[in-house]
Formats: sequence, C-alpha cells, structure tokens
Amino acid sequence: MNASDEPNLAFDIDALFSHLVEVLEVDLSVPMDWTFTLRGTEIGQLRSIAETLDEFTCELEEAVEEIDDKGRLSLGRPMLSVVKTGALVPSEVKKIADRMQQIAERTGIEYEGVEVFDAIDDDELFDWLSLDEAVWRLRHFSDSGLNPGEELPWVFLLMGDTLEQMQKLAAALIEGGFENAQADEDPDEAGRFGVFVFQEGSNDEERLAGAHNQIVKIATEHGAALDGIQFLSEEDFVDVTVDLDD
Repeated sequence: MNASDEPNLAFDIDALFSHLVEVLEVDLSVPMDWTFTLRGTEIGQLRSIAETLDEFTCELEEAVEEIDDKGRLSLGRPMLSVVKTGALVPSEVKKIADRMQQIAERTGIEYEGVEVFDAIDDDELFDWLSLDEAVWRLRHFSDSGLNPGEELPWVFLLMGDTLEQMQKLAAALIEGGFENAQADEDPDEAGRFGVFVFQEGSNDEERLAGAHNQIVKIATEHGAALDGIQFLSEEDFVDVTVDLDD
C-alpha cells in the first residue's frame, strides 16, 4: 500500500479505532481526550461557535505556530479545539465528527478532523510535579500540538519552616535572576511557609531542567526544598487556587 492509499486517521474513525487497538494496544475502556479541531480566519467567529458547545471543553488559540516541510516557522489561522473526554465508541465519535463537519459547512470554517490523547484529570493536572513528572507533562503537551520552544508559563513551589526564612529565600531568588519570587505569608496545614516562583517559560525540557537546578541550589542554601512544578501563569494560578478552594 502506498502512503497515499493509507487511511486518514483524522477522518476515518473506524481506521482510527483499529489503529488504537491493533497497533497502539490502547485500552478503550479508559477515558481519553477526543479532540476535534476547527480552523477559521477570525477568532471571534470561533469563540461564538465555542459558546454553543456547552457539553464540550473548548480551547481557543488565536494564532498557532506551524512548521512547513522545509522547516520554516509561520503563524497559522485561529484554532478551536473541541474536546470530549470519555471512553467513547466509534458511533459516538462519528456522531461528534458529523456535527463538527456540519458546523464547518454552515459557517464556512474548516474541520480538520479528530485526534485522541491520554486524558489528564483535574486532580492530576493541578498536583505539584517533580522534575521528571514535569518533563513527561511537557511531552504530553507536545503530543497535543504544543510546538518545541513555544511559550509556556512555569511556577515552582518551595517550602520551608518559617516566614522569615522564606522571605530571605524570595529575596535571594530575585537576586539570582528569578524576578517574580513571592513569599506566601499564610502557612499550610502543617505550619510550613512557601515561596512561589513564576517564570515565563517554554516547552523546552533542557531549559526547564536548568531553571529547576538553579532554583533548587538557591533553595538548598536557605534550608528550603522544592515542593513541585506546575505550568500556570500567575493569573491562572490564582484562578485555579480559588476554584479548588471553592
């Protein structure tokens, strides 16, 4: 069979399921993220479509970096990812795909097909990660379409025994080049105090490991330890913290 004769798994749902089971040996009883992609010329139009899809998780991207077959980088059209998480069967995926195609035909945008990824639940998504776990999370992001080197916020949590200790650590981190290091004045349930380090990071394993090692070195010098890493901006971190507390 020539490459051109092979089924397009983004549109051939039966072939996609066969590939998952026979080639990848995926357990279809485990919930996964089924992601249907729509592309248009105006982010506002895609946002309006997303507002009609309450039963899905919708993710909007105003500009998506793309690499052509010659390795040239450019910004592509706005994209709407419509995600359904579950242990779906072919008929369910086909029904959603048909709906996406109908939306595309009605609105003049393009339906680019479906992909499937391992699902990450909310509890796992917002847990603090070790460096190894954070590296695997980056690989998951890459599998989900995040380009190498693309901007991605990082936040590091460091823990120590006293507020004074952590305030001194925050000052040392700022002096060491981590400008947005903040000591939290409220102790956790165990009476420990934390420092949050927010950084404009990227989808780059080596750069993440370098920042991790530098932060851990400064923390160790102040008797503190790294509690974990997450991929959230300061604004999103505040929003998530509020939501989890509620």
